[in-house]
Amino acid sequence: MFGIFITSVALTFVVFSLLFAYALHDTFPRIDSKYIYLKVLLCNAALLACLYISKIIPTFVPLIWLLQQVIIAVFVGEIFAALLKAVCWAAVKLYGKVIGSTKSVAVNKSRRMFLYKAALLPLSGAVLYGSFIEKNNIILNQYDIPVKNFDVLRGFKIAHLTDAHMGSFFSLEKLRYILDRLVKLSPDILAVTGDIFDDDRINKAAVALLGSYCYQFKYGIYFCWGNHEYMRDMQLIKDSIKNTPIKVLTNENDTLKIADKKLSIIGVDYPHNRSHFAELSDEYMKQAMCGIPIDSCKVLLAHHSDFIDNGFSNGIDLTLTGHTHGGQLGVFGHPLFPGFKYTRGMYMLGSMYGYVSTGAGSWFPFRLGCPPEITLFTLV
Repeated sequence: MFGIFITSVALTFVVFSLLFAYALHDTFPRIDSKYIYLKVLLCNAALLACLYISKIIPTFVPLIWLLQQVIIAVFVGEIFAALLKAVCWAAVKLYGKVIGSTKSVAVNKSRRMFLYKAALLPLSGAVLYGSFIEKNNIILNQYDIPVKNFDVLRGFKIAHLTDAHMGSFFSLEKLRYILDRLVKLSPDILAVTGDIFDDDRINKAAVALLGSYCYQFKYGIYFCWGNHEYMRDMQLIKDSIKNTPIKVLTNENDTLKIADKKLSIIGVDYPHNRSHFAELSDEYMKQAMCGIPIDSCKVLLAHHSDFIDNGFSNGIDLTLTGHTHGGQLGVFGHPLFPGFKYTRGMYMLGSMYGYVSTGAGSWFPFRLGCPPEITLFTLV
């Protein structure tokens, strides 16, 4: 799986570097075009190397952080410029075929270049906004979840945090800031659905920080694993969590008794084998459901959003997930490139609810039309 990921990234890097080189040469012909494709490819390779080196530096330096942000903005700008060029080229070809245009090629090209250059201005603004502003603007979304026959549980609040991806783009200070925001909402529990501890340089400190907030939530903090925890020093993370009151649920559950009613918090692991994802998901759910009182209100914590189907098939009242980051690109609240069956927001089946958070952070620090979020659910 990791090999496929690396191959995909490498191919994307090469393809968009070449497309950007073409767009650059075609739009600004005065630029020296000799070896333009090789120059752009080598320049991008150098930027990528700088980004990689900066991420393995053992300490955080503000100037290094700024360099990382600039490099990311450059890459995103190149991708957007190349895509815009491709769209313009396709539109011109389609237009020519539809109307059978016989106008002068020189005039048409001059006009097209003017329009393309004009479009680069708002495009640059969008790149800068997504690189430096929106990705840092963590919003709070709040939802009321109706639960039948559980009058005692009405008013119970569940805060949800996922996909912070602690590291270069999400600091300990930022984690403390959002935890303070959540505490002010007086939730009864904090549900954390993975991909939080994503940098071995600070994972131990991040675990300790999260653990220090356990007693500020009436029933504590519940946690399930994401895929990125497995990419790090997992033993270090596990050992660090053992020194905190964080309740890790790995294909298991914990039932709270509130007055004469029960609330079961269920947590599942992340299935790594994509070719057997469905089978593993079913097996994890079967293990996690063992011993749950039939008459309890049920909340499922899972990292991957596909577990919403497992929640629906097992009669789970509320399933909380992440992983998708909401696609990180959106239009009017909807993901531009869904990519998953459940990508962003609330899904319902009868009286059951499943939620996919856009996440508080991102491993690729760019968002546009899909701001990061923390979430509060109130049972009503």
